[in-house]
Amino acid sequence: MPDTTITIDRHQREGLYELIRNHLGSVGDLWHALEHERDFAKAARLGLEFSEDFELLEDIGWGEDERRETFELTMPAHDLMEVLRRLQEEAGTILAGSEGSREDAETNERFRRGQEVCRGVLAEIDPESGRRA
Repeated sequence: MPDTTITIDRHQREGLYELIRNHLGSVGDLWHALEHERDFAKAARLGLEFSEDFELLEDIGWGEDERRETFELTMPAHDLMEVLRRLQEEAGTILAGSEGSREDAETNERFRRGQEVCRGVLAEIDPESGRRA
């Protein structure tokens, strides 16, 4: 699987950005794992996940309203696949728990878009991965 630069458009970026922001909302879990649970393996896993999120934000921008039309995803393919699989799974869990909720319809649509972006980019990096998703 060669390292390739993947390019996404603004619409795709919005969905991916929503998933990353949602995950970063749980950053307090890292502190809780360290200080209260003393679960250092969990803290290490969360630290890695957040660092992946930060790296992806470097590519797609930290602000909500990025003006660019395209965004290059420069993470190594293996790392990008890991973060996209995680974000895709998290989106599925959230969407499954909010079915029928009209108040979150806009957010759910962004989660669905993010999930589709994950699926599409995974298929672009590794066609076998896309078929399994």
